[in-house]
Amino acid sequence: MAIRTVVFDVGETLIDETRIFARWADRFGIPHMAFFGTIGGVIASGGTLTEGFRLLVPGFDLESESARWRAEDPDGEREHFGERDLYPDVRPAFETMRSAGLSLVIAGNQPSEAGPALAAMELGVDGIGISDDWGVQKPHPDFFDRVVELAARSRPGTTAEQILYVGDRTDNDVLPARRAGMGAVLLRRGIYGYRHSAAPDAEAADAVVDDLHQLADWIADRN
Repeated sequence: MAIRTVVFDVGETLIDETRIFARWADRFGIPHMAFFGTIGGVIASGGTLTEGFRLLVPGFDLESESARWRAEDPDGEREHFGERDLYPDVRPAFETMRSAGLSLVIAGNQPSEAGPALAAMELGVDGIGISDDWGVQKPHPDFFDRVVELAARSRPGTTAEQILYVGDRTDNDVLPARRAGMGAVLLRRGIYGYRHSAAPDAEAADAVVDDLHQLADWIADRN
């Protein structure tokens, strides 16, 4: 069945999170190499991002630390992203896919502030879904039910089989998308992307690509 709608994760799919993690490192006075290396090592050994933070900052709690940071620097960038963080292949690849008649949607695990930030970039997408607004996060099946609903609102009649979900993780993106009946592509970039592309679960993806230009070409060939 032809792909009608492509749905994109946010962090390390559309948004380069390097500056965000660097600001976290600076907040705790940890050298960037030590910060990134430790986080990467924890993830490579099967741990989570939160576990990496707690190894570096014992007792770390994201919600309370974010609230404290917001109170100290209400007008700063903190852990948020903006236009500068958009990967350079996003706009041209989106244009290629739109020209091919595809509907484009964004849906990811993000705080509510991410919705307006993405909308302000005017990426020409047909819908934006944010986990905190939906009240459910990946990899929960309800999240992917909401993805199908969002895709169908932008292009009536769209079914799960006609949706391709694109993300940088197998656990949060590829596997649950496939369980929901969607196609799935693993993007090989970001802290998780390189590691997960080398793992056995990557075989569940319909394709593994290095950038969004490769994605656009793969979809064109498949359709």
